[in-house]
Amino acid sequence: MTELRLTTAYFAVALIEIVAEYFRDIHPYALYVIYAMKPLILIVLALLYWKTSPNVNRLYLAALSFGWLANLFFISQDFNDIFVGALLFFVYRALSIFIVMKHIKLPGIFPIVIGCVPFLFIYMYLVNLTYDTIGEGLVIFIVQCIMVSFLGGLSVGNYMLRSNRASTLLLMSTLFFAVTQFIFVVRLYYVNVNIFQPVAMVLYVIGQYMFYKFLVLSEDKKANVHIMNHLVKDSEIV
Repeated sequence: MTELRLTTAYFAVALIEIVAEYFRDIHPYALYVIYAMKPLILIVLALLYWKTSPNVNRLYLAALSFGWLANLFFISQDFNDIFVGALLFFVYRALSIFIVMKHIKLPGIFPIVIGCVPFLFIYMYLVNLTYDTIGEGLVIFIVQCIMVSFLGGLSVGNYMLRSNRASTLLLMSTLFFAVTQFIFVVRLYYVNVNIFQPVAMVLYVIGQYMFYKFLVLSEDKKANVHIMNHLVKDSEIV
């Protein structure tokens, strides 16, 4: 029951924030709603994870903390704030990759490279599209692209080896994060259409939830394996 309530709260808060994003340039109070709701999204997700995880991973909670701080800076339209947010999000992404590597059986080099190619191709096109205007943010953007592409390679490689529910959720969340970053950069440096930010937030919110579900499923599997190993050892002793 707690999981259902927190899940409902997560998507309810996200929905309010997404609507406010749409009216950001139209209604004067929309920005206040964004400042109130956007920080709550990852806070509720952290609570949901804390209540449902069989073995709470504090590294994931740390990653969410950096993501939470990044979101605060991303609310601003100022380049310096966005740059700081990008640095914080870099830490979030690095921690996320480390968590994924701890919870999957790492595929070989070839599946990872194959999985990286589509992401790198899209981001190379995006760099070419925004190169003249991205300026000082080019280096941090390229690093972010490499990290997302590597995460994509891990996700695709893992899915190729075992297409279970957890690997599907990981792959889908990575795809959603990649599209979110693509939209964010296009909106910031190329063309700003009102619908871009709400769409990006929809993908971000669903991607975060999918990643959380992937992590919990992976932890459940590890916990079950641990229990089975103990039962086998106990039966051998008897």
